[in-house]
Amino acid sequence: MSVKKRLVITTMCLACTFCLIAGCSPSNEAQQPSSGGSEPGDTKPASEESLTPDQQAIIDGAEGTTNEDINEELYPGKEYLNGLWDRWDQIAEEYAPEIRTLPNGQMVQRTPTEYEVNPDAWQIQAGSNSYNTYWLDADNRGCESCHPDMNSLLKNLPYEHPVAWNDELDNKTTLQQCLFCHSYAPGYIAKQYEFGTLMHGIHFGTRNKTEFATEFQGDCMSCHNATENGEGLELWDLTKYDRLWGINKVADVQGDFKIDQEKTQDQDGVFSYDWMHAYYDNMRHGAGVNGLNLEMPQSLFDEWTITVSGNVENEYTAKLPDLIKEAEEAGAVVEKTSKMVCNWNPVGGGGVTNTEITGIPVSWLIEKAGGYKDDTTGVRALRADGSSKRAFPKDKVDSDEALLVYKIGGEYLDATRGYPCTNWVEGVDAQINSKQIDTYEVTNEDIDYTDKWAGNPNGWQNEANVPMNKPNATILGVPDGLVVQNGQPFTFEGYVDAYDEKIASMEFSMDGGATWTKYDLGDTDRNKMVWWSFTYTPELEGAYCLTVRATTESGAESFETQTVMINAKDKLPAAEETTVLTSGSLIPPKVSAEAANEEDK
Repeated sequence: MSVKKRLVITTMCLACTFCLIAGCSPSNEAQQPSSGGSEPGDTKPASEESLTPDQQAIIDGAEGTTNEDINEELYPGKEYLNGLWDRWDQIAEEYAPEIRTLPNGQMVQRTPTEYEVNPDAWQIQAGSNSYNTYWLDADNRGCESCHPDMNSLLKNLPYEHPVAWNDELDNKTTLQQCLFCHSYAPGYIAKQYEFGTLMHGIHFGTRNKTEFATEFQGDCMSCHNATENGEGLELWDLTKYDRLWGINKVADVQGDFKIDQEKTQDQDGVFSYDWMHAYYDNMRHGAGVNGLNLEMPQSLFDEWTITVSGNVENEYTAKLPDLIKEAEEAGAVVEKTSKMVCNWNPVGGGGVTNTEITGIPVSWLIEKAGGYKDDTTGVRALRADGSSKRAFPKDKVDSDEALLVYKIGGEYLDATRGYPCTNWVEGVDAQINSKQIDTYEVTNEDIDYTDKWAGNPNGWQNEANVPMNKPNATILGVPDGLVVQNGQPFTFEGYVDAYDEKIASMEFSMDGGATWTKYDLGDTDRNKMVWWSFTYTPELEGAYCLTVRATTESGAESFETQTVMINAKDKLPAAEETTVLTSGSLIPPKVSAEAANEEDK
């Protein structure tokens, strides 16, 4: 029999055991009738069996006692108990949580290991009862049980999904992010609160239900959790950390916290959701890195024109190269580190950028037109294809936060980022950064510049107008259940942002939000991303969940928080001891229409 875990004996078990030894075992001397005024039938043993200190310690449930320490003469049923321990040892081995090696080399264990029976349990029949895997079947539940890399899933969808992934940031797409976009988003999605309808149609529709149910043994509980808390069918991925055993709780977690605003991304890492609002958007997408990745013609740059019109003294049109040359000679060209954030970027999302931009201030372009008139309210940024007419307020011009950008990361723009030039406005939604801009139309219109359609919204609001991602504290690069070395420092990394506001503080919790460790950020630049790192050293083998949140300078707190789980192991497994995955998605990469037609023949 294998070495057993510590045996914890509860008060109820102690009472029963003590009766067995002290009251029910045969006495060496005959029982004598009692004397005095006692009731008939009252008896007491003439003498009581004495116990050794070790035996008494076992009865008392002393620390360090194990199943193997129990004296079989005093516990004649121990053989049966041994069988239970052996059986659950075998089940624990057979149903050990799966460890996967992902295509990028990271190892993950999505379900915590139960290193001992939950101490809150009062039935102690073995060292482990494999609650997570044998009873809850947790390894086979949740989106990532079938789709190990949700980014790959999005990349391979037959109907092209907006580019929600960011490979350079290594953000991990999760169900939480899917619901952020697919719940309440008027103007972005056709129907509100229809994510469940969509998922049930995909998995249980006539095209996929047979494969889902037979090959993958999928059913309702693959995605849902049903319990008696009155919440009905919950989504497993949103509630699993409250259901699983074996997660180590760390109160007032301590670590090494740092921030950095100077880390930048090259152009390849600058996000572009490729929304494809119109056919011109589709063409940019098709020519860009997520399409054919074409090299754009120099002639397009050389012949591109910029027009400044509207509420100015002298309208003009000039070629882009001529404007660049004139601005350089005037010392007006700006090179700076600047952030770009999408107002629809969810907690955990990759729709953020901190990069070096090179451009001409819009204020200089307007001054070249004789300046704007006194009643000016703002400027419309018009694309050459006419697909965007967003505007930004006059104060963005006056503060030089609006620029005509033609280089990112020191390189001329590629097709994805809007070759040959793009508008760039700091401290507002990235959708004002209109690609392939050709006109700045100065306006005196009365525009609501906070409106999400006409102006520059900062964050996404739900139906109650509550900001859902302002502030946004995000953890990057940690897939669910990432395997790490126990006893060695592990560094969590991510970003925190609040669009036009500064972040005042960040907080970290490793006990499900019961306690929080707070760090003040001090004075930061709101026009640059705040990258953070938090280094923690696990001391016990097992799973840990880290949750992050933030507070802005105005006192706004995170509406949504992000939680990630790691698994700290004393001995890291070799890749061949794990399930090695060659693909992160059940959906194969796209093939051309021509190739698909050939396969169908």
